[in-house]
Amino acid sequence: MKFLVDESTGIIVSEKLTQMGFDSISVIACMRGADDEEIMKRAVAEKHILITNDKDFGRLAGFYKPQGLILLRLKDERTENKIKIVSFVVATYGEAIVGNFLVVSERKIRIKSLETK
Repeated sequence: MKFLVDESTGIIVSEKLTQMGFDSISVIACMRGADDEEIMKRAVAEKHILITNDKDFGRLAGFYKPQGLILLRLKDERTENKIKIVSFVVATYGEAIVGNFLVVSERKIRIKSLETK
């Protein structure tokens, strides 16, 4: 799986995914300051799963249909918590993330298909 990690989530989360053996790129490193639509278009073009804390991407996902979207809705926004949650989601759900929109909090994970019915 390939990931594009939004600025709101942080470069350290991207680095952790790389350490876990995934292809992960941080928006901070490759397209700092890009608007949401540019980021989504890159995720779609390069077949990356987008990880973000920005709920505006939920609306864009319905239109652009990325490979997958993980939206973090965390009460604890510390980097350590983001790393813990993202690591858990990726390890637990793996390939099931592909084609889905996951809304993730510390207490639950909601999964919605990105496919059109």
